[in-house]
Formats: sequence, structure tokens, C-alpha cells
Amino acid sequence: MHRTLALLLLTATGLHAEPLITGFDRFHAEKPTAESGRLLYNELGCVNCHGGDTGLPPRRGPVLTGITQRLQADWIRGFLAAPSKAKAGTSMPHLFAEQDQESVEAVLHYLGTQNPMTPFKPKNAKYLNAERGSDVFHTMGCVTCHEPGKDFQPPAGKPKDSEFTHASIAFPDLTKKYSLASLTAFLSDPLKTRPDGRMPRTDMHESDVSDLAAHLMDYQHSDGTGAKAIAAFKADKALAAKGIVIFTAKRCASCHELPKEVAAAPVALKAAESGCLSSDTKPGIPHYDLSEAQRTALKAYLVARDEPHKPAQTLELTLQALNCVACHDRDGKGGPDAARKAYFTGDHNLGDTGIYPPPLTEAGRKFQPEWLKNVLSGKSRVRPYLNTKMPAFGKATDDLPALFAKVDAKPETPLPKGDLAAGKKLFGVLGGIGCITCHRWDKRPSLGIQALNLSTTGQRLQPGWFHDYLINPAAHRAGTLMPSFWPGGVAANQTILGGKTDLQIASLYDFAKADNDEPEGYPAMVAGEFELIPKDHPIIQRTFMEGVGTHAILVGFPGGVHVAYDALKARPVLLWKGAFFDAYNTWFTRAAPFEKPLGKPVAKWAAPSDSAADDVQFRGYKLDAAHVPNFLYDVGKVRVQERFEAKNGTMERTVVWDATSLPDVAISHPDGVIMTEAKDSTAGKRTFIYSWK
Repeated sequence: MHRTLALLLLTATGLHAEPLITGFDRFHAEKPTAESGRLLYNELGCVNCHGGDTGLPPRRGPVLTGITQRLQADWIRGFLAAPSKAKAGTSMPHLFAEQDQESVEAVLHYLGTQNPMTPFKPKNAKYLNAERGSDVFHTMGCVTCHEPGKDFQPPAGKPKDSEFTHASIAFPDLTKKYSLASLTAFLSDPLKTRPDGRMPRTDMHESDVSDLAAHLMDYQHSDGTGAKAIAAFKADKALAAKGIVIFTAKRCASCHELPKEVAAAPVALKAAESGCLSSDTKPGIPHYDLSEAQRTALKAYLVARDEPHKPAQTLELTLQALNCVACHDRDGKGGPDAARKAYFTGDHNLGDTGIYPPPLTEAGRKFQPEWLKNVLSGKSRVRPYLNTKMPAFGKATDDLPALFAKVDAKPETPLPKGDLAAGKKLFGVLGGIGCITCHRWDKRPSLGIQALNLSTTGQRLQPGWFHDYLINPAAHRAGTLMPSFWPGGVAANQTILGGKTDLQIASLYDFAKADNDEPEGYPAMVAGEFELIPKDHPIIQRTFMEGVGTHAILVGFPGGVHVAYDALKARPVLLWKGAFFDAYNTWFTRAAPFEKPLGKPVAKWAAPSDSAADDVQFRGYKLDAAHVPNFLYDVGKVRVQERFEAKNGTMERTVVWDATSLPDVAISHPDGVIMTEAKDSTAGKRTFIYSWK
């Protein structure tokens, strides 16, 4: 079958007969080589049994301790018996003959005895929204590796099937494998049970994680507390005793960490035509349904595996092993395919740089090693406008910064010592080149579009790369909106430092690295000068707010409890205590960023389903005698009015309507607070009181 047609069928059906190693499938399957065999030898776990040094991040199986508490026993049983049937494309080999259910059962019972010191008891989330979980799945980056849902419509339009040019990592039947709570726990930190990093950790809010789990499990109820738990499994001691013998004989500990009594010694390699590489199933030999291309690549590597590794090839294979190339390209190779590009969203005002993750070309020359280390561990983020989040891969990326630096190193001409005063002026808009027109500076938003923060330049970038980038930005990132102020190496501004290009660029770099001042041209402001503080009556402020949207109405109360209301969907969204709001950006920034409440803790209402929200129409608000806004909206033909007021550290919410019953969409409560209903609630009126522990 033609490879493109086969790929479309696999992507459409979620099936993959042979083990799916994404880097091999995408970049090597058509022309297998010894180098691609090195990738397979590592990613299929061959190195775990047979030894050797691939130079790539180790790939071992998941932690098995407590597995029967995390996963359904029936699913584990089916997976042990036929791994590729339970999960298409899995790298787990077939270890048991189909008729050998007795051995499978014994191993399952042995695993059932391997429980952690602290029992695994995840809790179901109270409030769930699977529709919102679908948004998380399709916008945060999950679809760069996994298949997008057929019902989700990305903003740029649904891609054609022909635009998917590399296979997706298939999901097993998640409803049979997990409980809702155990999947939520796994998604919150996959590295706890899969420390190899092939499923990385993405920092998400608790509600994002639980909603994502609800989407993946197709759990459509808004209350998760009733979801079924993992079925209790009691291990049989006699079967477990047999299981440990089988587990040891099958050498499972080569890939999985378990007690020393089941440790596995390396196995000498046999002839390439026998053993695991054989196309035939042989008793006692792990069986992989390898494709001919995979088998060819592995044979080529076994012949050449003692040859020294070239750093550039090691780096390329590492990026493929971790699937970094699903999001990033390097030297024009990799990045999302045409179909997946439709699911990347961000700030379109910044062009492609505001939507897609940056290229990794020259990353070792571009980034300071410590900064790159922090990025890979999820500690540094300078592109908040990208909805796709950079995940953390754990120990798998420990060697990457040094490897990048070694491969990308080139002779550099040191920059001269910069002039800090000149750097301050150059960054600014008072006779400088106006960097702050588009770029943020520390906590200061830019005066226009909100490009990345420049105050970290000295900690983030290497001076040589910074120099070359400023002279010709487009040569380093295609599609960038960044212009050159030194075209051809000639300074456009000849009035500062005599127009000396290297000295101007050095001054910019040194000023950013000094981190003790800000560029010229920001409006005068003292800390807290524009903080809104409710004193005698409530304060109402329209703004853009993170999590609320572009139609946020903030109401601050003298009682120190405040609410953010979404006028577009006619619903409360955020509730918080303490300080109210800083209006500086809203009042003075041309392209105001999405703000956050000043105080904590912040409680959030779950978003209603799209169908429920479509039936709601906002009609504005009116102020009563106490200057408190009463929000007005219709739910279908029912007219509703709701009022919020802070009282003694709590928020009182009163909902009034003009029908015999109130639609469910009007009654929901924020997560993270204690809700009590007032005794004076009557027909056509209900009062709720929100408080914190």
C-alpha cells in the first residue's frame, strides 16, 4: 500500500499494526538506515535487554507499583495478553501466547501485590465540563501527538484528511483502562508513573486537568463525584507466587522498576535473523509486529552499533525520540503538519510567531544553557500569548542543553562593552528605536502588540546570536514581524553612539542584562497608583480578564470580596478576596493585556455547555440605591436578574426570575468555596452565600 494512503487510514482509524515510534515513522520509514535503527533500538527497549549505549534518553516502561490501584484489572489482563490489540502502536512486545491465559493471570496477581506504601486514592472533581476539556485538548498542544476529535472545529476551519502527514499516537479504550479520578491523577503529572518523559507533564490548572479527563472519558455529567472508581482487585497469594517466577523469566524488570528479586541481567544478542527480529512468533521470545522498514533499520544498526556517535545525529534522534519535532522545526525539518497547524492558536497580531512554537535551529547558540535548562523543566515561559504550552520531560532532557551547545557552537566575536544609558534610550521611544512599542518589559506591557518580554534578554540569549538576529531577524525565523534596525549591518539610528552597530547592540544587551532600570517612554507611574480600592460603595470596571474574556465586568466591594462577570455569556466567572484590581493597563495601554485579579484566593465557575450558553442573552445591568449592579439576562423566554454583594467576608448572590421554574443554566456555583442557601429563598427567588474555609 502506498505510504501516504496507509498513513491516512491509520490516522483515521487510530490503528497501527507495528510499534509506532513517531520519529521513525515520520522521518525514516521510507529510507531506513543504521541511525534510524539506533532510534528504534532505544525506543523499543532493545537496549534495556541487550545493553549498549545509544546515547539517547533511556526509555523504560511505566512504574508498575500500585498499577492495580491506578488501572482497571480487566484492562491490564487484556493488555498483557495482547498488547497491540489493547493499544494500537504500543512498543510493549507480545510476551504470552494467546492461549496462555494462566500465565497472564499469575502475572496480574503478582502485580496486584506491588502496592505503594501510601494507597492511591484519587478524588473525583466536583465540577466538570467535558466541552471545556475538549478546548483544552485541542488548544494546549495534545493534538500535536494525538488525533484531533472529529467534532471539534478549530478557528481556522477543519483541516482535510489529506493534510495529516504523520500518524497520531492512538489512545487505548480509556473508559476501560482508567477511572475518571485515576486518569485525572495521571494527567496532572504523567512523569510520576512514566518517568521516561515520552508522555510529558504540562502545567495546568486543576480544573483544566479534570475537564480534560472528562473529555477523554466522554464523561458528560457536570458533577464528577458519582463517577465509578477503579474496581477493587484482591491478589491471590498462590497465583502471585507463580507470577513472580513468570515475571522474572520474561525479564519484565529490564524495562520496569520493581524489587531486586526480579532484576534482569543483560541478554547477549543473537543473529539478526533470529530472536526478536524474527517475523515469526517463537516460544519464549518477545514478539514485535515490526514492519519491514523497522526490521531493516534494526539490522543495519546492529552491524554498526559499535561506531562512535556523532553529536549532531544524537541531537536529531533525541528530538525525534521525545517528539519535540511535533511542535518545533530545526533546520527546516519537523514542526506540525498542515492539518495540525489549524489547532495552534495565540495572538494573531504577532503573525506566525504569536501562534506557533519557535524553531530549534541554532538553539544551542541562541540560548544561555541555564535558561534552556529551565525552559525544558517548565520553569521559564516568555511567550504567554501561545496557547500551546511547553511541557516538561523530566530527566529525559537533562543532557539536551549541553548537547545543543556542543552541536550549535561556532566561533563568536565578542561584543564590545555596552553603554547602559544608550541602551536605555535605544530600547525606548524617546529618540530610540522603540522596542517597547511591541515588546513587554518585565511587568510593563508594551505600548502596542504584546510581543515577548525583553527584560530577560541577558539571562535568556547568547550575545553573539542576539547580535546576528537583530541585524537580520528574518534569516533566523521566517514569518517574523520583527524588522531590522541595522539592515546590512548599518544602523538606522545614527544619532546614538555615532551609529556604531556593534556598540548599539552591545548596549541593548548589557542594559537588559543589568536589570536595574526600564526603557524611556513609559507613562509615569508609581506602584499601586492605579489600584482600584472600593471604600464607600462598589466599583464597576470593564476590562479584558484572563478566564473571563473581552467582555468582563468587574465589581469590587468595600467588604473585600469581588466578582468578575462575563457580559458576553451573561454569567459570573470569578470570585476572589482581598485586593480588587489594578487599572493601569486597562486605562493606559493601547493593546491592553488580559488581566488577573489582584487578590487571592480566586474561585471559578465552570463554563456552561455551548448549547446552554446559546440560549442566554445578556440585557445589561442597572444600579440600585446601594450602587450595586443588578445583572439582567434572558434564558429563552425567562427573564432573570441577579445581584452580588459582599457581606462580612462572604459574597451574597440573589437570583430572581419571572417564571415558575429557573433554567439550570442560571444556577451553578464556583469551585473552591463553601455554598449555603439562605432561608429566605422563595419561589422566583433564591439567595446563595459563598464563603471560604
